[in-house]
Amino acid sequence: LRGVSKHFGGVRAVNNVTTDIAYGERRLFIGTNGAGKTTLVKLISGLLDPTEGRILLDGKDIQEFNRSEYYTLFSAVFQDFSLLAGTVAANVAQNEEKINLPLVKNCLEKAGLREKIEALPDAYETCLNRQVYEEALLLSSGETQRLMLARALYKDAPFIILDEPTAALDPIAESELYQKYHELTKNKSSIYISHRLASTRFCDRIVMIGDGGICEEGTHEELIRRGGKY
Repeated sequence: LRGVSKHFGGVRAVNNVTTDIAYGERRLFIGTNGAGKTTLVKLISGLLDPTEGRILLDGKDIQEFNRSEYYTLFSAVFQDFSLLAGTVAANVAQNEEKINLPLVKNCLEKAGLREKIEALPDAYETCLNRQVYEEALLLSSGETQRLMLARALYKDAPFIILDEPTAALDPIAESELYQKYHELTKNKSSIYISHRLASTRFCDRIVMIGDGGICEEGTHEELIRRGGKY
């Protein structure tokens, strides 16, 4: 990222951000609510275009890429998501046809939802989305978040973005996710967004975001020693 800013109605949500993310790196963006963390990752993933500055992939401006092809590089779990009107398997695969069921099971296992699904009468053929199916399974907010994580893992893109993926999880489930984080992001580059300090220990590099810009950047130990805002 080179001098990246994003304005909404004249208000800067992201302000002059310059940073590099290395291949295979686990990067944490941390900051208070409204600091600009989600806007920043939506810029990186091409869902938003910068008002100022450039975002480069291997030195090439992402504006030059075919946008649909660029999207295939990312698996993301954002705060805003939707359930498909279909089965559990189709929701994980985001596809009604050619579903790789063993992969669906593996992804749900990693996300901590497989046991719940396999205990249901129709298991992976259980329908979701009550706006369409009256008898559809109603998942809790934490279970839905796990389903979204399984969906991101199924896509198996080289870059994974997790935007507050533990927000709806209880403390035990949150701890389990942190313990699995290395496995979930193996051979991938990743960005983890959080405002919880508990999430800082398992990432390679931490970027403290404030007022849309970078306040501090470094490892947990480095930032603690500096005694700054972090």
